Amino acid sequence: MAYETSDESTGLNPIVEINLRATQNDGFYFQTNPEEQYIGLYHRHENGTLMIGGGILGVNHELIPDEIIFRKIGYQDIQETRERVSDIFYKVWFESNTLSEEEILSMQTTIRDGIKQTGRNEDEPLVFYKKDRNTLESRKDLQGDKFEEICQYIYNNQIDDLGNRFNVSVQELFDRTIYNLRFRKLDSSYIYLQIAVKVEGEFIDVLNLSQLTKPKFGSRIDAEKAREVLDTNIFELLPNQTTRQDQVNDFFREFDTLIGLTPVFQDVDGDGVGENIQNKEQDEQSRISFENQPGAFITRLDEQAEGSSINQGKTLESMRNRLNTYLGDVDNVIETLEDDRPEYQNISDGFLKIRKPNQAIIIKAPGNDLLEFQKGNSYLTDGFTITMWVRFVSKTSEGTLFNFGNPLEDNGEGFRLETRTNIDNAGNYKRWIRLAVRESSGRLRDNHFGVEGRERRLASQSSPIGFYSDTVIHQLYPNIPTDDLTEWYFICATYNPNIIESPNSDDVGFDFRDYLQNKQYWLNHILPTEDGDTVVANSGFGPKCKVEIISRSDLLRARGYKIGDLSVTPTDVDETDTTAPFEQGNPPAINFSFRLLELADQEGQIFIEGAEG
Repeated sequence: MAYETSDESTGLNPIVEINLRATQNDGFYFQTNPEEQYIGLYHRHENGTLMIGGGILGVNHELIPDEIIFRKIGYQDIQETRERVSDIFYKVWFESNTLSEEEILSMQTTIRDGIKQTGRNEDEPLVFYKKDRNTLESRKDLQGDKFEEICQYIYNNQIDDLGNRFNVSVQELFDRTIYNLRFRKLDSSYIYLQIAVKVEGEFIDVLNLSQLTKPKFGSRIDAEKAREVLDTNIFELLPNQTTRQDQVNDFFREFDTLIGLTPVFQDVDGDGVGENIQNKEQDEQSRISFENQPGAFITRLDEQAEGSSINQGKTLESMRNRLNTYLGDVDNVIETLEDDRPEYQNISDGFLKIRKPNQAIIIKAPGNDLLEFQKGNSYLTDGFTITMWVRFVSKTSEGTLFNFGNPLEDNGEGFRLETRTNIDNAGNYKRWIRLAVRESSGRLRDNHFGVEGRERRLASQSSPIGFYSDTVIHQLYPNIPTDDLTEWYFICATYNPNIIESPNSDDVGFDFRDYLQNKQYWLNHILPTEDGDTVVANSGFGPKCKVEIISRSDLLRARGYKIGDLSVTPTDVDETDTTAPFEQGNPPAINFSFRLLELADQEGQIFIEGAEG
């Protein structure tokens, strides 16, 4: 169903009342099937059309004939309207006329010769009717169907204020006076009803007014004689009255007997709550919709009452849904859990700041000898790991984070950990980290991976840098966000010569080229097996070079800390942002470990003699 919002200028028919409820006693039926009663929620449109469903206030939607309902006019409804009209008639008539005792007698009903007759003598019995309308409905007293026409018009148009729509008009004709009751319709036309004719001061052809009598005043009662014949002891004839609390208590006692046994549910998903009913058929057969038998219980589900119009809207499910509308303040409470994690406190006094990419800490062996990892290029057979803390103070800065030799030259050697930036298709700066290693064979390896739509470059191929567009190259390398320049990042770069980068399919039972666009494979996490791919910590397949990054905030949260203010203020620098990312203690047990690099914008070098490991 397509919905629109209301717009008066387009002549739409919006919903003006929602969540109305039709009960069995209301008498609502479907327009297309007047014999089928509807029980449940409905809504009203601006033009008065009623449709099933709670509706949405102010929304305009198509009027579907099969969903339109109406209320049948019942006998009791029109009777109540007749009673209202009769009451107003008496009020208007007697506000317009002051009747003598004789005139009242002429309008009353008596039983004479076994027949009801209008006009009685003082000594004749007076006939009283149960309802005021009974005296006005007599076809003998009224002209045609005028009274019925007035009542039906009022009911059909749902007119509530009747006080100003009735008056008595008097018409003088020769020897008689005619009294008419006049009803003003909505279009200001009138319906006239002749109620009496007076000739020579006496009423003739008069409407039956048996409901009226005039009190008689007599002599004072002799109290002594009255006590001889009257029982003056008065006893309370009303039974004990039920209080509202008694009604509430009775309701819950009755409900406990009608709700039935709790169904048996099985917890299928292991969340501690049962959701799969085990005795559905037995439970359904114990409900009133299945069979109206002594001891039957309230129907549990709405779908179980579909074949029983009597029990529609009288199920535990419909009751639950209705109760939900009363308990919004209970069901929709958002609890705020107290964060009881410890707050991390900096314990380092400061840090060493390198102000610009491509500046350096130079490591030298004593006596200008080779460092251990340089001897025989053992780093290519043993592998190595470089870790460092880094904070970038601009979105565009690029350069070397760690360098040994120059692996980027065709005849070069060594390895290089670097940061590069590019601008993507949306105009956003992207920072990515690359580890490049020149092997003894002259082959250059790095840590890029394949993603969907972009393949991992093979070892025999050139680097993806220059092959893929500058606007997408960051998709193949681990990224560091550029939107928060206050965050520290821990970088772990690894070269593992034992990783099999291009395995022979006959040896391993799978073709690695099927995984050229699988990022997880090139992060060493996919182990192909006969039963399918298995996710592992290190599969032994993928790139030999790998870079992993975690932010300082994520690391502290993972360790169970609540992140607060972690800044420190060194005394030997002028910059205001001096956040320290680490706590005191031993660095990770890895080959090269630099506790901190902050990249800024000045030049300088620091020499550390014999500082390896």
